[in-house]
Amino acid sequence: MKSILSLLIAALCSLVEPDNAYSKDYGEELQNFTASKVLENAGETHNHWRGIGRLYINGACTATLLDTRDASVVEPTPAYVLTSGHCIEKGNGNIVTHKRLSGVMQFDYFADTPLYKTYALKEVAWRSMQGVDLAIIELDVSLQILLKAGIQPLELARQKPDNGTDVLIVSAPLGFENATLRMAACTLQSAEEIVEGPWVWRNNVMTRCQDIAGGSSGAPILGRHSNEIIGVVNTGNLASGFAPCQEHAPCMRVGEAYKAIPNNVYGNPIAFLNSCFIRGRITSDAIASCPLYPAFTVTADSKGLERYKRVKKRDDGTIESPTWDYRFSISTAFYRHKTVRTAKDCENGHHYSDAISSSNAFIDSSIGTRPGFYFLCIVGVDSAAQEAEFGLIKNALSLPVEVLEDLPVARPELAISTGVGVELARNEEYRTYAVKFGSVDETDCAEKDQYTTHTYLDFWFIDEELPLKFCTIAYDRSGQPSEPRVDILSSASAPRDAIPAAH
Repeated sequence: MKSILSLLIAALCSLVEPDNAYSKDYGEELQNFTASKVLENAGETHNHWRGIGRLYINGACTATLLDTRDASVVEPTPAYVLTSGHCIEKGNGNIVTHKRLSGVMQFDYFADTPLYKTYALKEVAWRSMQGVDLAIIELDVSLQILLKAGIQPLELARQKPDNGTDVLIVSAPLGFENATLRMAACTLQSAEEIVEGPWVWRNNVMTRCQDIAGGSSGAPILGRHSNEIIGVVNTGNLASGFAPCQEHAPCMRVGEAYKAIPNNVYGNPIAFLNSCFIRGRITSDAIASCPLYPAFTVTADSKGLERYKRVKKRDDGTIESPTWDYRFSISTAFYRHKTVRTAKDCENGHHYSDAISSSNAFIDSSIGTRPGFYFLCIVGVDSAAQEAEFGLIKNALSLPVEVLEDLPVARPELAISTGVGVELARNEEYRTYAVKFGSVDETDCAEKDQYTTHTYLDFWFIDEELPLKFCTIAYDRSGQPSEPRVDILSSASAPRDAIPAAH
């Protein structure tokens, strides 16, 4: 009989974190946060990653073959690869299920492999860009045929790992001499919601692995010691010069603010997908425990949703809140909505509106008066009695708007040289400008006609064109204009100081 002490030791051992329960280092002693390693497989040392490869649809991404085997099933089952939703298309508000798809998946994507194994795609089993950036694609071949060809699928992790977990990203980034599979090592952190352009991702992980670039989208984030798929790479702050929170410059929620943090790489955790495969096939049953369903589609009208709104002061000094002013169509008979300050609250079923008919759908409720981000949460329901159930709110659409203070917009700061050149005096990031110039006597800067729009100012005038009047207006992110700036340009003397336009 085992002693009480030995039973206690056994119980404690069973509580060890899953990642630490594996002794193998799939990272091959590669140091975290160092340059990535090109992967070869001549000695079959990387057979365990033969199921990671290049996905070609409209562009190049990375994708991973999923291990969906069920020992109780003897007949052939579909082969599914996991990737990012935007690798298929970037439309927001559209959850795609069971749609035919053209393209190919290439396995054995190693630097020393002379011939990749290429298979056609069959359909998008499920794809979304709302809440998560994920897609599950069925190949036009069975999983059993791939297994016979030696292509090894990877298992999904059963739970989201702790902060600080050692992870690997195996991807096929473009821009390298070898654009095949590379391995990068780093640690994992949880991340608050991410805002990038019109998209909002509410459940994220963050890494700072090196050499992640275009083509890495859809790559698996792997447990370094388990080789299980923890998450899928979807975006990152990989280049400078982009406006924060816009496309290519995702913002992470830090306290009450949203910041674009250089070199961050983000992904979506995928443990919830374990409940979505039954007997080797993706479930399409909305009643099942899989949170991929129910699905719905939202399409904005031609105007869309303005990304920036301004609070306004009434004549009596009180503040007027902007409204959503959002017209759309939705694939369900009814919808529910609410406004929140934190996008994650879209996945809380409380405080959604009563069901509203989707005929002529229009949301014009108040947003709020405090500056900062707000989110419009929308879910589609099939009946007035249907509540915001678990799967439904996991698929909720979150639309971001930033409310700005009602402050005057500063006029452009220009550097004007005699001779005569005109350019911005300093880098006024993320502003746009309107410009017009002409005869000193006949050009009226206060008149709105004949202005042209620019994102950068760089003008040069020869002596024969001078003197002239140069008019500039700056716009903030919401499109609010400054007062016109007026400069008289002359080659005979230094330019006069800017003067305000007459009204």
